[in-house]
Amino acid sequence: MKTSTKILMCLAGIALVVLGVLCIIYPGSTLVSLAWAFGLMLIISGCSTFGAWATLRAINPFSGLTFLAALLQVFLGVAIIIMPAPLAVALPFIFAFWVFYEGLNLMLDSFNYKRLGFRRWWVLCLLGVLAMCGGCYCFFCDPSISATTIAWLVGLGIIADGIGNWVKVAAVNRVEKKLNKLADRFHQVIDIEDVEEVK
Repeated sequence: MKTSTKILMCLAGIALVVLGVLCIIYPGSTLVSLAWAFGLMLIISGCSTFGAWATLRAINPFSGLTFLAALLQVFLGVAIIIMPAPLAVALPFIFAFWVFYEGLNLMLDSFNYKRLGFRRWWVLCLLGVLAMCGGCYCFFCDPSISATTIAWLVGLGIIADGIGNWVKVAAVNRVEKKLNKLADRFHQVIDIEDVEEVK
């Protein structure tokens, strides 16, 4: 790998770590950014649906519905990008509901594990109940905890990606050193064989 590429990867890693820290420090801005990203994804999805509609409208009897779905996706995406605040406000509640729902699933699954003879089924049940309690608390008592949690998860994910860039560079350096050592040994063996042939 070229040295310039390694330098760019390291700089990208630093930038990602800084961005991750900023996401953790400023959870409100993180939620607005997530809303923008969601809006952009909807626009891209709507444009691809438009492409599918244009390609398949001759053979698809429900092409009007496909066109309508694409139009709604693009419209909703543009609306979210223009006014991201409503989605940013809704994200903590969506997250809290998701945590509650996953906890409920985990608790119900624990009873299935109990029927199968799994001795530690109660651990799954307890974790499910805790997740449900956390979801209820974030939904009804303090939605700001959900917002902070989302920002932390996004920030930590971005930081992990940045550190991953540094690890990749370190791994490439290690592999290159090993390959250089193998090449040196190979050249030494060839040189020795050449000398023996001359004798």
